[in-house]
Amino acid sequence: MLAAFIFSGCSIHPLPDDVTHISTYTIVRQVRCETRQAIIESLFNYLTSPENLRFGNLDQHSLDIGLQLKQAYDIDHDAITKFNPGSLTGRARQVVGLLYHTGIAYNYDLQGLEINNIDPAVNFIRPRPLTSLVTLGLTGNFDRQRQNERFFTITDNFGDLVTKIHDNYCTHSIVEANYVYPIAGAVGMHQVIHDFVFLTVFANLAGTSSGGKDVIKVSGPPTLVDQLQFQTTIGGAATPKIVFIPLGRSFQVSDASLPISASRKDTHQLTVGLYLDKTGAKEIGSVRSEIFDGAFITASGGRAEQGAARAVEQFLALKIFKPTVVIAQ
Repeated sequence: MLAAFIFSGCSIHPLPDDVTHISTYTIVRQVRCETRQAIIESLFNYLTSPENLRFGNLDQHSLDIGLQLKQAYDIDHDAITKFNPGSLTGRARQVVGLLYHTGIAYNYDLQGLEINNIDPAVNFIRPRPLTSLVTLGLTGNFDRQRQNERFFTITDNFGDLVTKIHDNYCTHSIVEANYVYPIAGAVGMHQVIHDFVFLTVFANLAGTSSGGKDVIKVSGPPTLVDQLQFQTTIGGAATPKIVFIPLGRSFQVSDASLPISASRKDTHQLTVGLYLDKTGAKEIGSVRSEIFDGAFITASGGRAEQGAARAVEQFLALKIFKPTVVIAQ
């Protein structure tokens, strides 16, 4: 296996495809489908819960619709695309409206670095006379390095993911976690979606200040940004060597070696931003207060995807200009 890796062909243009064996398009598709599945599961967890009915977070009419929708979904997954949140009543209509008008942006930074080194060495010796032993070492190198960075952003809207993406788009795109190259598998979108909704409704999640730096003067719609970074390095080396027995007095080769090494380092970064549309954000306070005292919200959208993309952009800008302090000991 090591020899196969070292002597295998090199990539002139390092891409995730070389090591994950799936295309960039497939990576994006898998993450979108994982997000869609997380939204659908969150929807059913809310609309089919007897506990929500018992605690007044769901009325009987909306519970019945949720149960009917789940039954239809189990038979035909595309049934969810025909669901209209407007058919719900009371708090359920407002909570699902909030969910449907949330924007999400995925920023991908996919880097690949390949290094292939060949460093031959030859040693010469004149074995005699013993009183004046002469040696000479010669080395050389043939080192190659290729690096590529692919950087792009995709945006979605929760409602569109549910209603405009059909099941056949995700038939083979719901995958398990990949612990060798995590970007090629499930990346944990379920927890991201759950945390955003929970923090927005229950924990006073807010946006950032206009400059993105003032944590006291916070304004704007609720936003949440997660940055995932996966790094995988695979490498190997071999050092074939031959040693000669010196004979006679002539200047001759005593040994020769041919060290060969190869490595591939992949750094895959996914920054996910979620953004509640500004129209719904104006009324989010009433949503939060109603959970404890009373009047949920009606959320509406239109700028959600752009807001999510701006949240990611702002996060990346802060990372770029974040000061680093190094203390020498």
